[in-house]
Amino acid sequence: MVNPWPFAGRTEAVARIGSAEGGLVVAGPSGVGKSRLIARAVRGLPGVAWVRGSEAVRRIPLGAFAPLLPAAQPPADGPLRWAAATITAPVLVADDAHLLDPASAALVHRIAANGTTRVIASVRADAEPPDPVLALWKDDLLPRLDLPPLSPRESAGLLTSGLGGPVEPDTAALLCRAAQGNPLHLTELALSRRLTRVRGEWRWRGPEPVPGALGELVAERIAGLPDAERAALELVAYGEPVGAGLLAGMTGGRAALEGLIERRLVIVRRENRRVQVRLAHPLYGEVARARCAAPHARQRAGALAEAVTALGSKRREDVLKVALWRLDGGVPGDPALLLAACDLARSMRDLDLAERLARAAVDAGAVRALPKLGAVLAGRDRHQEAEEVYAAAWERDLDDSTRADCGLMRALNLVWGIGRIDQARALLREIPLPAGDVATHQSVMAMRASLESAAGDVRAARALLARARELGPLGPRALRGNGTTEAAILLGEGRATACLAMVDATLAVLAEEPDARPGLSSALADTAVQAALLTGDLDAAERLTREGAEPGAGFGPWQRPRPQFGSRRAQVLRLRGRVADALDTSADAVAGLAPRGLLAAQCLSELAHAHALLGDADAATDTLELAERITLPIGPHVVFPLRAARVWTLAARGDVPGAIAAALRLAESTLRCYAPFALHDVVRLGHGELVAERLAALEVDGPLAALFVRHAAATTGRDLDAVSAAFEELGMLLHAAEAAAQAAARHRDTGARRAARTSATRAGALARRCQGARTPALAGLELPELTPRQRQIAELAAQGLTNREIAEHLVVSVRTVANTLCAVYDRTGVSDRTALADLLGTATGPI
Repeated sequence: MVNPWPFAGRTEAVARIGSAEGGLVVAGPSGVGKSRLIARAVRGLPGVAWVRGSEAVRRIPLGAFAPLLPAAQPPADGPLRWAAATITAPVLVADDAHLLDPASAALVHRIAANGTTRVIASVRADAEPPDPVLALWKDDLLPRLDLPPLSPRESAGLLTSGLGGPVEPDTAALLCRAAQGNPLHLTELALSRRLTRVRGEWRWRGPEPVPGALGELVAERIAGLPDAERAALELVAYGEPVGAGLLAGMTGGRAALEGLIERRLVIVRRENRRVQVRLAHPLYGEVARARCAAPHARQRAGALAEAVTALGSKRREDVLKVALWRLDGGVPGDPALLLAACDLARSMRDLDLAERLARAAVDAGAVRALPKLGAVLAGRDRHQEAEEVYAAAWERDLDDSTRADCGLMRALNLVWGIGRIDQARALLREIPLPAGDVATHQSVMAMRASLESAAGDVRAARALLARARELGPLGPRALRGNGTTEAAILLGEGRATACLAMVDATLAVLAEEPDARPGLSSALADTAVQAALLTGDLDAAERLTREGAEPGAGFGPWQRPRPQFGSRRAQVLRLRGRVADALDTSADAVAGLAPRGLLAAQCLSELAHAHALLGDADAATDTLELAERITLPIGPHVVFPLRAARVWTLAARGDVPGAIAAALRLAESTLRCYAPFALHDVVRLGHGELVAERLAALEVDGPLAALFVRHAAATTGRDLDAVSAAFEELGMLLHAAEAAAQAAARHRDTGARRAARTSATRAGALARRCQGARTPALAGLELPELTPRQRQIAELAAQGLTNREIAEHLVVSVRTVANTLCAVYDRTGVSDRTALADLLGTATGPI
């Protein structure tokens, strides 16, 4: 009874898993055989990589993936991107995915979404998995296979083959009934001491086993272990995976490990260069931990910490493991270890863990831990708490370097978290600047430049960056700060192309500096989204927002990317003319907001803007009033979207003159990157002559600004038709519909009725794709109406059918088809099949 139990039954499930092209999620109760089923299905496939969730590693960011990743710390710029690029196996098995840490769960989702690796995951049906794992089947990324219990026949066959001999029929029926089709339960019954062999047959002796009592069976078996084996099992339960040599050294030799292997409680596998011991099933760990009293649990954790420390922490996860084991053991130990682990957790976006480690370091007397704790709290949008921690640190006896770090991080929190820009300016003047400390001088200059950029004074910001460069070559921290601020300045100046290049260059620096702040790369990505929108590249902007807001981009308690990039995606959808989708997306972003902060303006302004474009002025007004109460209006990046939404709220109320006046005021008071949008709103509201010269005078990169200039300068219906086509080519359908409606009005004014009908028909087809948008330009749109027969013949003609083919298809005369098409041409304003196909090709359905 020491040989591995054979695999039995489930041929259909094996075939389905093995043939699932993109992958599959296998779900079922504990012990139903998910892992062995997947192992059988992928046996023989080349390049299969395994990761396993467990209680022991779910506290470690990317802990489940540790055997597959490099030992070095990941870059701060996109740890998931780095990890996903490292995993190149054709097949990835994520076993017990409901036990994955948030980062590993997010990585599994990302790999599955990339589509280049088949992902096969197993989850316990009664467990609550991390959101990215749940999204695998909820979002239809992977199909889900719910694994049923073994049939009575399969259970009996497993018993017979596993025991290596016949089983008394009554015993087989008894055990199958108790196991209820659960292979692990059946195995535990077979391994119990009540099963004996009598005259060649296996028989059950003793009281009838209780159905479903698997936990009790496991607990009874563990209780009967020798002390050394029980201690070894507990060490694995708390430290899984544990190196085989390490475990042998902690238990006085290999005898305890060999005993656990013999009893099928653990398995030993080579993972890269390490021979690791893991639990044979998560249930064994649950029972072992439940039976372990608190003092013993602390003892086990402390012993693991000491053993790994003695060997030397060689991998990234070792530092985190040892720090956590020391905390669990009640002996935090060296504050330097806690701070190193805190930095690792921060770089991996696990701010829950980072906060715990930072607080432990503070409790251990490390004054330098206070600024780190403040940074973690700020990253969790607990800005007032962060300010209190920073203020407490500021009053302590800090060395110059720690004081400088504290001052810089505190200034950042004061501005972006609380909105106190003047207090931040004053604080930066208090930071000690020792003679010869060029790096600190440059970092302070970079932070001052960042504040002035946020306030909208790009000229002062640029001057400060120049002064930083004059001090000498920039160090890593200054490079990060200068690059991030330089990108924001370039955006403010309307130099979108240079801005995008600076974002890429700064992200490359971040990739080499793993100690960067967790939110810095997302700030750069947000700047890149705005630069892409300024050029009119909606595809690039949407890709960036999708990457930023995908499940796991803000894993664990660091959820800021979801509202941040969700609201940006709503902006992209609005510019595409998908106004109802923009409303839904911005509402989702608002739901993820912190109670107060800068993101409130970004999210609520998009929600109000969408309401206004859909004609709901009351909802738009209510949303803007809420934004006024909770927004921190520290500069144009925050103020502009709110005032732009107010322009369209006034228009939705019918106050077009008020809306035009508001747009003109906004264009005067904002940055160059936003001015084209404010001025173009005046064009959309029907008065391009008021802003044509101002738009032409703006120096802004990209085809979109140039198109705004063309729109303002258009004086004929033909010019406006061309502008409409250009907007449609950029994917801006609402803008295209409005320009076509303006073209129709201009054609009518000049008596070109046929051209007016063509433009009006096109405007109507475009408007119907804008999900109910109601703007002043579309309000007076006169659409030609076609009869059902006319629509039917028009669609067939647009598909390229000849008159005779249409007549045969509809069983009418060729003359009827010809006469009907003449009427269609007259009503729509087009003159041939090609133009009709172009017209119908812009609609989602028949016109």
